[in-house]
Amino acid sequence: MCRWRPVFPWGGFLSLLGGLAAWTGTIALLMRLPDAISAATFWLGLAALIALCVGAILLYWTAALFSLRYAFDRNRMVIHWGLSRQVIPMNRITAVRRWHPDECVAERGLHGLGLPVGYTRSEDLGAVRYFATRGRTAQVLVCTPQETFVLSPRDPDRFLQEMELRRALGVTLQAPQEVHHGPILGLGIWRERAFWALLAAGLVLNLALWAVLCYRFPELAARGFLTIRYREVVEEGQRRIIPEVIGRPADLFRLPLFGAFLLGGNAALAAWLHRSHRPLIYLLGATGLFVQLLFWVQIVFLLAR
Repeated sequence: MCRWRPVFPWGGFLSLLGGLAAWTGTIALLMRLPDAISAATFWLGLAALIALCVGAILLYWTAALFSLRYAFDRNRMVIHWGLSRQVIPMNRITAVRRWHPDECVAERGLHGLGLPVGYTRSEDLGAVRYFATRGRTAQVLVCTPQETFVLSPRDPDRFLQEMELRRALGVTLQAPQEVHHGPILGLGIWRERAFWALLAAGLVLNLALWAVLCYRFPELAARGFLTIRYREVVEEGQRRIIPEVIGRPADLFRLPLFGAFLLGGNAALAAWLHRSHRPLIYLLGATGLFVQLLFWVQIVFLLAR
């Protein structure tokens, strides 16, 4: 296959710096955690978690930009982007051209800096997917009946000539138009919206439980000890309720910690079972949500004593 590199993705350095800055911010936020648990502990921890995720996304975007490649032969064109491969049959391509001067598409994002948003729509072009590293002057459009792919090869004019030459030869093997997302992004579990809705609801309850405990911890710490369980005894014909289990306030954090591990474990198990035991993934999602509700009942009971 004929392989082409895109114009050097200078915008990749912006996403690289953004990802490193986000991870540096994560470390800075963790270092600012107070010694005594309080509301600030929750908000700083949540901000650090968000910064960690944002940094991971930006660094993946950086890797995808620097690994971007275009390859084609007389049968198909393949766009390599990160872990994904976009396959376009050559006989599905209706045109390969540059932008018309009066052609308008609602561009979003930092297009001029080499960080185009991956998807937009146009009445004339249909779904427009960007796999480019530069602006319009360096871009080439690969048009199909439903989609248009925006590329930025290093030598656009020669790229157009090579593409037209391959198209003129005709196909010898019909390739399907498809997207391969790799071993992780290609898992079917990502398309199960109901499961992710259950998991998201459980995550919200889990984060709220962390927040309540952090907000109430200064008050709980002032007590010194916390009665976790009571039992009823009979002494000299009289019934009395006495503490059976006494623990430290910090022990309460075991509940949301276990809940977080449960949600993560359920997500991993659902990804493994999705193909062979699809109904079980909804049971896993519902179980994770139900356990978070049970933990909430337990915490409310303990805090109300």
